[in-house]
Amino acid sequence: MASNVYSAEPAYPVLAHTLLPQSTPPIIAHEQPIQGSTTSEWNLNDDIAAGIKSGSSRIFRYGSVIGFSRLKMRSSDNDEYIGEIPRQILTTHLRRNPLSSEAETFIIYPSNFDAFAARNLFNDLQSGSPGLSRDDAIKRLDSVNLLHVHNLQNAAQAIKHVSDQLQQASERRQQPHDASKPSNSTSILVVVGLDTLAEGVIRASNPARGAAVLASTLRMMTRMSRTHSDFLSIILVNTSGLGSAYEFDQEGSNRRDNASSDADIRSSRDDGIHSIFQMSGYPLLSNLLMRTLDQGIDTHILLSDVKYARVAEVIKDRTGSGLGKWGIWSPQRRGF
Repeated sequence: MASNVYSAEPAYPVLAHTLLPQSTPPIIAHEQPIQGSTTSEWNLNDDIAAGIKSGSSRIFRYGSVIGFSRLKMRSSDNDEYIGEIPRQILTTHLRRNPLSSEAETFIIYPSNFDAFAARNLFNDLQSGSPGLSRDDAIKRLDSVNLLHVHNLQNAAQAIKHVSDQLQQASERRQQPHDASKPSNSTSILVVVGLDTLAEGVIRASNPARGAAVLASTLRMMTRMSRTHSDFLSIILVNTSGLGSAYEFDQEGSNRRDNASSDADIRSSRDDGIHSIFQMSGYPLLSNLLMRTLDQGIDTHILLSDVKYARVAEVIKDRTGSGLGKWGIWSPQRRGF
């Protein structure tokens, strides 16, 4: 008989730099500067380059839950596709954040998800702008805690562990004579694949059970982001995709058997969450799991392919004014 999926314990966290080989060849590729920087309000270029900053005008800001999702059938389902932009935001944070003796960055992810592996973080730190030396990159990885999880209960336990760590850090910040950590240090929590892990609960039980467990986990993350809004940002990387898998045929053409009916479904089921590039009438939040997921996100970024270009767009910004911002993402240039 198979073991109870809820009985497993989460893996112990490990520092990212301990997973690197003893000797690593130098990285010679360098990030190319972004040409033609624009101040257009609709372009995500400056927000991606700046990373996470304070202020309600920022797309990526402290005190919020930032979600990244891909569009089913209009995007690749590989790890790098959904993970590359969040990883750049993360490595920008690591370069900018003061070095600390404590782990200030936490990544909770399934062990089979490769985009946030230590080697990829290390490469980005060396090839970014400014590129770091091997020793400096390893020092930055000293602040990264990697927590592998296998199911949704593991993920919830890992998030609770991080919450306890952050609460202790917050209490130390309030001590006037504590000089063990720079006062301007900040933290990021990256959580990967909660949606896919919740699908495992659905298969083992039912959709209502999966949505309930996911909602409870999302509420925990929302409380964390609000409690530590002065120094914490949470990035939620969703791996299963939004929209319907049957929305497009193999040639990419829309299936509109009944356009008016599709429009009614959109207006009644996705609470106005839609893409300006995918006007098919099919809802992005097509089931209970997707709607539950979106409820726990403050700023939602959708990645999709439009005529062979990868587009990132803000489809929701609950606490800011970034709704509708978009840009074409080029992995070679690492920018828009």
